[in-house]
Order: sequence, then C-alpha cells, then structure tokens
Amino acid sequence: MPIVGQCALILLGLVALTLSPPVSGRMLLVPLTAQARAALAPVAIAHGARLVAAGPWAGSLLIEGRRDRLALTMLGHGVIAVATNRTGCGGTV
Repeated sequence: MPIVGQCALILLGLVALTLSPPVSGRMLLVPLTAQARAALAPVAIAHGARLVAAGPWAGSLLIEGRRDRLALTMLGHGVIAVATNRTGCGGTV
C-alpha cells in the first residue's frame, strides 16, 4: 500500500506543477463562485492584469500579469489562477 500513496503524491505534484501559473505572463483566472465571477475582472485589473480573452469556462478570463501581484489576492476573492496556453482559451475580450 505505501507504493500507491507514493505514486499518488507524485501524480499530485506533477498536476500542481503543470497547473501552477507562470511568474509573469499569461494565466487563466477561474472563478469558483458567482460572487467571484462578478469581482473577477475589476479585481484583476486593479492588481495589474491585462485582459486578453474570455476563458473556456463560464466567467473565466485569460489575462497577462504577474503571479506575485495576482495569485493570493485572487484566491482571497474565490478565484484560482492556473497556467494556460493561448490555444486553449476562447475569443478576445
């Protein structure tokens, strides 16, 4: 059974590394609640984000910005920042 736990931890770590937003550049902001969706764009812009496109999920946004200015603030508003690539997101905002 310990090998299963170790494999699960490794897999979890790889997923976390894959989804971790870049230090600077494009990232996807995904709101977790309706309240977060309403606050998403104004809070992101207030913390230096530039809106790039609508995201693939309802209310999500592709932005350009700095993780150190956005990630914790957005999490406090119920929004997670994840890594993304340009081809995986919707039309322009």
